[in-house]
Amino acid sequence: MKKHKSKKVLKFSSLSIGILFLVSILLGQSNLGNLSQNENNKDTFITIGDEKIRYLQKGEGKDILFIHGTPGSIEDWKELIDSLSQNFRVTAFDRLGHGYSSANKYTYHLKDNADLAEQLIENMKLNSPLIVGHSYGGCVATYMAVNSKSIEREYVIIDSPFCEIQPSIINRLVSAPILGRGIAFLSAYTIAKHEIKKGILPMFKSMEGDKLNYYIKERQEIWSQPKVIYSNSKEIVNLQYDLKSLSENYKITDARMILITEEDSIDTFRKSTEKLHKELKNSELIIIKNTGHYIQLEQSSQMIKIIREKANQLMSKN
Repeated sequence: MKKHKSKKVLKFSSLSIGILFLVSILLGQSNLGNLSQNENNKDTFITIGDEKIRYLQKGEGKDILFIHGTPGSIEDWKELIDSLSQNFRVTAFDRLGHGYSSANKYTYHLKDNADLAEQLIENMKLNSPLIVGHSYGGCVATYMAVNSKSIEREYVIIDSPFCEIQPSIINRLVSAPILGRGIAFLSAYTIAKHEIKKGILPMFKSMEGDKLNYYIKERQEIWSQPKVIYSNSKEIVNLQYDLKSLSENYKITDARMILITEEDSIDTFRKSTEKLHKELKNSELIIIKNTGHYIQLEQSSQMIKIIREKANQLMSKN
């Protein structure tokens, strides 16, 4: 009798789990759980092709374009934007599948992001912008540097992987066709916020207290969207192949790049940054102390100084 009841419980549990996953997969194809663009009246959007992109533009003068990492959003740059916009025209945007931007025809590759950035530059009439990229956004900027025909642009790359990256098992599961979106949807309502906090903490070395808690809560809200969880995993899985292809052209590019990383090589991409510096013809390496991966948030004054000096140099040339 007990054996019969155990079989019934097991059968019921298996059926319930199956139904839960099926429902999650179906809901994962929807926009449920993602932040609404329509309710976000304080921000501005631009439509490019089939995508609606959130952006922030502030100030006048030499153009600076910011490209965030994965996951990430405009919020990753706000410490820098308010100061730099006093002297320059600063533009930041949510990449496809991140923040409040859409991802209708996104294939989650560096080329998609580079193409979007180029279209933003054209549509918003940015004049030979200084391009600043962080982490995955630095990879996007590097892709642009290698493939762009513009010799007037320069690039500031903040702690990015350039040579290789190993996706986790979770990344591979979430990026799986059909099933992945269901896992992303379930994660958004269960473990996402806890895992985001767990992942962010090692990326800050000198920040603590209320300011750190604010950054964590802000990112928990934005990064725990199903579309962001899915986009992050897809980008990381694809990045290993994108970097392999991209790295073949590092030695032949003439692009001028400032490469910024941290003194501490743990939880950062210092080794990768130093390796790229040796391969590039026209690069400058800057190593900053007392910071983690989010240099622009922890050591914003140093980053503002570096970017301001480079932007002023570019203005003096024109």
